[in-house]
Amino acid sequence: MLPDITDYGNSYVRWTGRRSAADKRKPGHMPGDNTVRILLDSRCWITDASGETREYNMISPCRTEWMYRTDVLWQQPNYEFAGIYSATEWMAGHVRAGDANEFGGDWRVARNIDDLFRELRTDVRHYQEVEELENDEQVVEATLSSHPIVARTEVWSSDENTRAVIEYPIKTMNVQLERRRMQVDTGPLIYPDPDADEESEIKKLHFAFVCFNVYDVAEFILRGPTRVMRDDEQVGTYIDYSNVRRVPIKNTFYAARR
Repeated sequence: MLPDITDYGNSYVRWTGRRSAADKRKPGHMPGDNTVRILLDSRCWITDASGETREYNMISPCRTEWMYRTDVLWQQPNYEFAGIYSATEWMAGHVRAGDANEFGGDWRVARNIDDLFRELRTDVRHYQEVEELENDEQVVEATLSSHPIVARTEVWSSDENTRAVIEYPIKTMNVQLERRRMQVDTGPLIYPDPDADEESEIKKLHFAFVCFNVYDVAEFILRGPTRVMRDDEQVGTYIDYSNVRRVPIKNTFYAARR
């Protein structure tokens, strides 16, 4: 039996935030709470040795803005807003250049959902009909037929006691027509690092892109502090995708039928 495959063009998180009285920035947001709906970019399920499974979702990134003003909308300097959340924790915030020790901003800080929102809900919709793509030939045909393709990629901890399944839409697929080969280059998506030395599981998750052309090995490139070099000397840092992890995987593609 095939799993339920997420329709990423029609699945959202929606929340109403709690306005902070301590926010004294100018010109500032207009009065009143804001409710936002954002598409999901990726989902991840982590199962530990006990058999317990926890779900995490990644939101599509957006930019920082002043809410409901009529004179100015984009904040300057402007930051990316990005994040990952679970049923109880929220790791989202502003990605910006700066001190590498801050990891580019506050988006790596995990907080309790109940402390941040009046309401948060996830509306996930699934494709009604999907087909598992069993080889490169089927992947090529689904690509050329413009069917939505979703991947489920499995990774493990080094002791194999923790298993993570990452699900994400294939936004960029390369195919080699003569040899009937495929190569994925897509993201952003959740990359779980089960062996990371972190007390909180959500801090083991990263924004990443993935590249692979076989079904058992992939290269993930993680977002993090990246050196700015000039004449072989470091002159600063910024936040970008630069940390490559080549890891064993088990990958399955699914095509949604229209």
